[in-house]
Amino acid sequence: MGSVITVMNMKGGVGKTTIALHLAGILAVYDISDKAKNILLIDYDPQFNLSQAFLPAPKYFELEKLRKTTLAILQDEETDLDPFRLQVPGNEEPPKVADLVHNVFVTKKGRRLDLIPSTLDLLYLALGQSEHRTTPIEKRFDKFIAQCREKYDVIVIDCHPAGSIFTKTSLRNSDHVIIPLAPQKYGVRGIGLMIQFIKALQLGPAGPELHILFNVVPRIGVTSEEQEIRANPRFTKACFNNTLKRFTAFSVPMGGKGFVWLSHKPYSTVAFANLMAVVREFAKRTNI
Repeated sequence: MGSVITVMNMKGGVGKTTIALHLAGILAVYDISDKAKNILLIDYDPQFNLSQAFLPAPKYFELEKLRKTTLAILQDEETDLDPFRLQVPGNEEPPKVADLVHNVFVTKKGRRLDLIPSTLDLLYLALGQSEHRTTPIEKRFDKFIAQCREKYDVIVIDCHPAGSIFTKTSLRNSDHVIIPLAPQKYGVRGIGLMIQFIKALQLGPAGPELHILFNVVPRIGVTSEEQEIRANPRFTKACFNNTLKRFTAFSVPMGGKGFVWLSHKPYSTVAFANLMAVVREFAKRTNI
């Protein structure tokens, strides 16, 4: 059974998409773990930045036109989209995983990275007000992730930065949650809100394990914000020992180009070593 990792923070601009795409990419390209050979990325954010990172524009629009996006997991094709009202499908059966995934690459050793892109149309679900229980949507996502676990070793979900049906369904199906944290004010409060939100979902003792990853930190020294969070007994064990430094090589790729493992940007070698250390630590922490 595959492991499900959600990357999210209730605050935007902390690098969650960058972390999700690099984590999945490195796991798929390199022999970090013998347990993690087939990787699936799910773009669960209406901004679809993750999709743009991996897919050239023509391919993305082709897949969107064919409705091979995360929206199809939650709603049937014939379901109307209304910006003011959430349309709850009557059919609780999601599509087959094989009908939605797009293969990004397969390595010579047979390691695989697949992607399910997102679409701006997800905003209709994020903003619409429901007149009915959202149980059918939730059940569709639950069943779809169960399918994914059978086919993939690791499923990484890039979730949008807000409390919604997306975060609810993603967290409920996750084994681990990575909370990216940039060195900004009110970081402790942000993590506290995340924990409260997860508890409010009543996931119980079997809820996802939290991991705090400090991102875009200075290459030298430790910020006061990081020191404060690491010193807080509520968060100490959840914190990665390694941090992702501020490197231009970590800039979000576009159209399948510009990944750090293929980059010739300044400091890309050092940045790559930094990223590998983070991914190796994560694989060890989660036993994937």
